[in-house]
Amino acid sequence: MEHETFWTLLRDAAHWQFELFLIFIFDVVIGLLIWPPLKRWFKHHQEDDDKLHELEERVKKLENKPLE
Repeated sequence: MEHETFWTLLRDAAHWQFELFLIFIFDVVIGLLIWPPLKRWFKHHQEDDDKLHELEERVKKLENKPLE
């Protein structure tokens, strides 16, 4: 029985095909399933940050406005 070493795996075409298959499954397929919800989540939080910034600017303007 042949011992499996790093060098035998490095030169084995079947091992590289399996590695590429795993990369495809985890990076592409799972990425396509996870990316849309993540994108919506990032957009939602960016909109919240923008609203908060706008409110802070309005408060600053109100604080600097002289009383009538």
